[in-house]
Amino acid sequence: MTISKDDVKLLKSQRLTDEADGGGRATGIAVVDGEVNNLFPDISRLDRTTGRINLRKVFAGVMTQNNDAYLGAHGIVTQAPADPRVSVLLFNTGSQTDVRANARDAIESYVAAATAAPFELLGTQLAGQRAIACVQREEQRIPEVGEVFQLAGINGAQYVRLTEVDARLETFTYDYGGGNFINFTRRRLDMKISAPLQVLFPGGQVTPAGTTSTSLDGQARARVLSTQVADAARYYGISPLAEAVSAGALNLRVESVYSQLVPSTTKETALVDLLGGYQRQIYVPAGPQRSVNLTVAAGAVAGESRTFLGTGCAPGTLSITVNSGTYADDSKGGLRYVSGSNWLSSGRIDYQTGEITLVRTGTSFTGSATGSYRPGAAATGDTITGELEITLGNRGYVYTLNLAGAVPRAGTLSVAYMALGKWYELRDPGDGLLVGEGAGTIAFATGSVSLTLNALPDVGSSLVYSYVSSADNAITQRAGGSVVPQLRVRYTLPEGGAVPGTFSATYTAGTVRTLTDDGQGNLSGTGGSGTIAYASGEVNMLLAATPASGIAYSWQQGAVDSATQSVSSDGSGMTTFTIPGAPLKPGSVRVSWMTTRRQAAPAINWQVIETGNALPVYDGYRDLANVANDNGAGGWQGGRAGSINYTTGEVVLQVAALYDYTEYTYSNRSTGSGFLRKTEPVLVTTVVQLREAFGGTLTHSAQADSVSTDPQSASQAQPPITVELLPGIAEPIVPGSLLFSWNGGLYTDRSGILYRDIASNTNGGTAVGTVNYADRTATLSSYAGNASGTVALLACLTTAVGFSVTAATFRTPGAPLRAGSMQVTVVRADTAEIVTAAADLNGEFDTGIVRGTVDATTGIARLTFTTDPADDTGNSDVPVIPLLLRYNAVVQTRLPLDAGLLGLDPVRLPADGRVPIYSEGYVLVIHHTAETPVASPDPGGTVTLARQQQAAIEVVDGNGVVLRAASYSADRDAGTVTWANPLVLQDEEGNPLSTPLLIRDRVEHMTLCTEVQITGELGIGSPLPWDLPAGEAQVSSAVAWGDLQSRIHTWFTQQTWSSGAPNWTDSPIGNTTTAQYNSLSYPPIITNGGAIDGKWALVFTSSGAFNVVEEKLGVIATGNTTGDCSPINALTGQPYFTIRWEGWGGGWAAGNAVRFNTDSALGPMWVIRTVISGQGTVDDDEFYLQIRGDAD
Repeated sequence: MTISKDDVKLLKSQRLTDEADGGGRATGIAVVDGEVNNLFPDISRLDRTTGRINLRKVFAGVMTQNNDAYLGAHGIVTQAPADPRVSVLLFNTGSQTDVRANARDAIESYVAAATAAPFELLGTQLAGQRAIACVQREEQRIPEVGEVFQLAGINGAQYVRLTEVDARLETFTYDYGGGNFINFTRRRLDMKISAPLQVLFPGGQVTPAGTTSTSLDGQARARVLSTQVADAARYYGISPLAEAVSAGALNLRVESVYSQLVPSTTKETALVDLLGGYQRQIYVPAGPQRSVNLTVAAGAVAGESRTFLGTGCAPGTLSITVNSGTYADDSKGGLRYVSGSNWLSSGRIDYQTGEITLVRTGTSFTGSATGSYRPGAAATGDTITGELEITLGNRGYVYTLNLAGAVPRAGTLSVAYMALGKWYELRDPGDGLLVGEGAGTIAFATGSVSLTLNALPDVGSSLVYSYVSSADNAITQRAGGSVVPQLRVRYTLPEGGAVPGTFSATYTAGTVRTLTDDGQGNLSGTGGSGTIAYASGEVNMLLAATPASGIAYSWQQGAVDSATQSVSSDGSGMTTFTIPGAPLKPGSVRVSWMTTRRQAAPAINWQVIETGNALPVYDGYRDLANVANDNGAGGWQGGRAGSINYTTGEVVLQVAALYDYTEYTYSNRSTGSGFLRKTEPVLVTTVVQLREAFGGTLTHSAQADSVSTDPQSASQAQPPITVELLPGIAEPIVPGSLLFSWNGGLYTDRSGILYRDIASNTNGGTAVGTVNYADRTATLSSYAGNASGTVALLACLTTAVGFSVTAATFRTPGAPLRAGSMQVTVVRADTAEIVTAAADLNGEFDTGIVRGTVDATTGIARLTFTTDPADDTGNSDVPVIPLLLRYNAVVQTRLPLDAGLLGLDPVRLPADGRVPIYSEGYVLVIHHTAETPVASPDPGGTVTLARQQQAAIEVVDGNGVVLRAASYSADRDAGTVTWANPLVLQDEEGNPLSTPLLIRDRVEHMTLCTEVQITGELGIGSPLPWDLPAGEAQVSSAVAWGDLQSRIHTWFTQQTWSSGAPNWTDSPIGNTTTAQYNSLSYPPIITNGGAIDGKWALVFTSSGAFNVVEEKLGVIATGNTTGDCSPINALTGQPYFTIRWEGWGGGWAAGNAVRFNTDSALGPMWVIRTVISGQGTVDDDEFYLQIRGDAD
């Protein structure tokens, strides 16, 4: 008995509803072919308005009275609905018994929670909110619109999809107690989400290390987890060919590799003032390795301990020995075991604050520790960007990059790639390993990068990379030297116009010390040295030692006349003018004015360097305030060129002096030998002298020689002492990088505040002054009296102006973009001119110096800055400042409808509601149905069709009614149809057909899918045997079940059966029975029509009687050893199986059991119908499913 096509049916499940219990087991009821609403209900007006998703479970059933195998069973959609707003998908959970709730879980598992997200909740987020507030470090990646995250807290977990992201930097203050606080900057994120929060999620308050572990009301902080595509459900569907293909083709293109799973709407989100040439924060060593003694204190959480280095720490430099164990940091913020006692369960370090957290099971450790590290600070480096375009020729999983021209600095490289329309990223945490959606390595010595991606990147997209060069000249370490401190005190007399020769200052430092003026603006004496500007009353003293208390001042005061004057300077920077009111009192003259100086830094443009062309250089400008006081002898203090005639008031003064300007160029040098010889660029600096630019306006003040005077006195409490930390250096100090020792104290800076002797157990110290980063000075307001000695600079970084670029590649945080929506703003480095440009509808930039494209599909922008796009020598390139490259754009996102309307949560599904229906390894059926009209069939005649080797041939009339099989015969090998004689034009039920008739012949090609592109390109494993037209030919992906055949297997006995804890495993528990069933001579009988997938037990209630028990159905029948046991499957009317009585041996006892499993000839499948919101175009629509397989 063989399997005929009538034996293979599409069976309904128990409940064809969209309730939670819809689906279930297979029934024996077949879905009637062509019957209206045989599987799905009508589409209502509400469905058309809001969108709808319906799920129906069906089974491919082999309904034979034997257990013959239906080989290679699979199912496909052979015809999609005619309405473009209705789509059909197939998917298979593999379960014979699952219901809609289970199917919903499988569908919603498109994404799953993964690792910790790059941000944390900021404060408690309340149920009902449609936005969440979060916080992250500056160097962490900003989340993108459309991304999905999981919030997990004490009240439950919820997945959220971002619809808008607003990021801004904020300054937070953290109080360590005892008046010790720190100001620090973090990025605040205010993000809208697609659905309201269902429960309350507690969030912490911001700390330097992250956020507190509990909310303000003491609840445990909720975690935020990033998600990864689990893609647990596989979807199958149909799409027409987009292009005609020829016989022999191994590639074809369909209209779309996606099908709509969830109804969704389009939302546009504006991206405003985002950085294209963005900067990335990095942690840079600020000084050499130093050793420290530490005190470890208990943390707020049981088992946690913490200690503080007192400064930031450079990644990869920490070693700490505590409780007999030595640990080192892993360059990623964690601690790894090195030697000794390995008592820690985990450990971490905050590189910015130097906080070390130690975690063990049980009580917290307290005690002492020793360590060594390199002080470090968070600095900002300008990012180099680039891309590797993905083509059909280079598409793969593994890529290499050669970044030897500008080797990346550790912890700065990121690489993004697009797969199936979504961006993924790999990042270097600082240890040379790239992590994220893939893996890779980077050799910091050579700049070689190896990448292995988790998914094949899309053709037409790019690998977009960005990093900070290790040769970035913007950051310089200044530690290692010692400075004799200039204990500078500045004081302005309450009344200006001090009479020369009358000033004195007195203070106590061990002994009484005095400074007096010499009438020419100079101060000297046992108290130190300095100057006084008589006209303004400004006193600048360098004390010999720190005062024990205050300073007393006395002087004679006279009136001062001031005025502003416009003058010009000659080529040597000299100017001549006259001060009115002469004769003037010698020593009372003061002149002030402004000048400008240039400063430069090299650009990073290796293409220009390597071709030998001129190197772009970024010029910056600094304004300087200048003051000149006369020396009372007709000259100027400090040796400035010029003179003054006190009798006439005529002044000669140099207002524009020469200064050193550093030029940057590159030369080439040869390295290696033989065939390894190569040329590489070498940075060359040249110092030249330039003259300052004078603004043309100055202010002068002076006293008349005959001015009357009055005695004055004043006192100053213990004055602030200013220490010049970097004499001769013009670059500002990087905040957080300063560490110096002086007179037994250790000083460090925090947000401009100077602290002394930070305690390692509390991170608190004594605030003793301030730091002026721009002037490179530390001002101490608290110090010991009579102190002197050198300042040892233990750690310090300075920063120069940034570099320029002549090209930039970047991607937008989200895609696709609305056509023509991107505008770009850049600032020229050579002229400081602001240039704006906008992309046209084709994504082209062609305005001024901005040339290039933006791909609206991927969001990748490729820009060059040039005055002549045809010039490939680099001579026409225009440098722009990458930090100031900003853009606006509009990203389009798809928002699924509310979960309550859909019956499933769309947040965990793709943002646009579409899922791929093709994937590598899928079985594809490429098919085409042609129609041959027959106006009047000739009884006994033969019609020869246009092709042979058809898979199916049928005859229908104009209404689609199928002609009965007895009225014709088809030769599919020859491609002919022969009419019966006599010819009866009726269907199988005897209903008449009308002419003309249509002969429908279908050809098909089954093959494996070898490649999928989001463009619709599909690779196939075997060549097509026919030419196929676009639009008519279809490509279906198949749900594959394999061979469908009922069977009995895993047969064993068990001596004792426990009804309270039944054994449904596939091996016995305890002893087996001596009694047996002779399955060799009397094999149990099972048929395809009655079998189910089940686990069975025949549990003896006496020596000859037993209950028939199924794992999920329970006790369904009784049997005995004297008759056949054939429990009936009520859904099909056929036995589940038959146990023949002849096979029973003797010796059975109550409590014995026979266990076995059965497999059915059923292939479960879920069918999904999705209705997209909008007006329908078809009143009575239909789609076709086909169950396919082979049998003898």
